[in-house]
Amino acid sequence: MEILTPKEASELLKISEYTVLDYARKGKIPAKKIANRWRFSKDELINWFGTSVLDILVREAEQEYREGKTTRLWPSE
Repeated sequence: MEILTPKEASELLKISEYTVLDYARKGKIPAKKIANRWRFSKDELINWFGTSVLDILVREAEQEYREGKTTRLWPSE
């Protein structure tokens, strides 16, 4: 398991270090405070990011369906 600093986590997620620390304080991303410093598991961040993106896409699809912009939530095979 690779442990990241806030700076490394921000580079991985392509967001500012300030945002990473803010999300950590608010419990929005998986993080642990070790010796009064925030640390992040690379695997947990990657999993969190993938889940968050999927949630956003599902919510957008549901909204478009409710607004009548599409007739189905999932593409047909």
